Amino acid sequence: MSARRIFVSALVLAACAVAPVQAWAQVNLLGASGLGRRVLAIDARARGMGGPGVALHGGNLSAINPATAARFATAGLWATYTPERRDVEGEFANGTVTTETVSVVRLVWPWGGRWAVAVSAGAFLDQNWGVQFIDTLRTSVEDIAFEETRTSDGGVSQVRLDLAGIATEGLSLGASFLFYTGQSRRKVKRVFEDDANFQSYNFSRAINYRGWGLALGAEWEPIPEVLVGGAFSYGVDMRISDDTTDVGFSIPLPIAVNLGTSWQLTPELLVAMAFGWEGWSRVADELANASAVDTWGIGGGVEYALIVGENNRWLVRGGAHADQLPFEVRGGAIWERGFSLGAGAILAAGRARLDFTAEFGGRGDKSVNDVEESYRRFSFGAAVFTR
Repeated sequence: MSARRIFVSALVLAACAVAPVQAWAQVNLLGASGLGRRVLAIDARARGMGGPGVALHGGNLSAINPATAARFATAGLWATYTPERRDVEGEFANGTVTTETVSVVRLVWPWGGRWAVAVSAGAFLDQNWGVQFIDTLRTSVEDIAFEETRTSDGGVSQVRLDLAGIATEGLSLGASFLFYTGQSRRKVKRVFEDDANFQSYNFSRAINYRGWGLALGAEWEPIPEVLVGGAFSYGVDMRISDDTTDVGFSIPLPIAVNLGTSWQLTPELLVAMAFGWEGWSRVADELANASAVDTWGIGGGVEYALIVGENNRWLVRGGAHADQLPFEVRGGAIWERGFSLGAGAILAAGRARLDFTAEFGGRGDKSVNDVEESYRRFSFGAAVFTR
């Protein structure tokens, strides 16, 4: 067994201290597998259209393609806040999990008419989950019932520094330096029956994440109504360590390819779609107790301008997506499928915009993964520009 596998196994064993092995094996949650649940740094507008955040007419606020920064004529700052409620149903896990995430914050600053820099931060891996169950500790004298709660809070974020420029008319190119950072805190609390001669047990440990990578992107407008784009990213390295000893190891992060297009069919109607692939299988050999697979995803939708005024523009959106998650549960792949409805407003002659999306869907399949989730995810976005 490699030193890396020994270290990860030690973390798992420490997190499960004094817990029955059988009970631990039954704790089967989608977000608890591997490094957590993959999250894309997509803004509320793109989510309302099924997630096409690669090449999007009308101002792309997502942090996927670094070349999109070159299309902003004035400086801007925006953020998207995303709360989510998940209802878990499975053979050994049932309940509700709520999370709150800042999906993306991005600042763009153009200069010289051809160049722009952007700084952004967004979610990358979500490790928020919790489970509670009742079990029995078997001793040589008697069986003692207890209630145990296990939770994980935190995850990994991605910070990007983008440089983009206009190469030729209609063609923009960009490059990014990617920095990964985050922490997840695992807690175990066990409470025995009131008449038991055992003290309650509490355990807490934090796992830290640090890494870096690179990204390249392009955006091309062959005709004014059509925009196509692509982004390639390579996660060079991420170090995982615990907070008590700082002993850890490094793993390679996945190669990712994202392609997208949008088409302004009429002045009121926009159609967009995107496709993505991420090579997570390259981390499989470095993780104990987890199976990682390459993932695929596709999404698309429409945006329609209901009212176009002199200074304001009011929009409605709809879309759907299907995305595979990188870490298997019970040896089976996990798919996330959902549809979304959204609305937006461009105000003050383009100097501000507000966006809202409601998304409904599910993850996993109880017949394959022994557990599944239904979710309701909401996205609230706001942006301001100097123009």
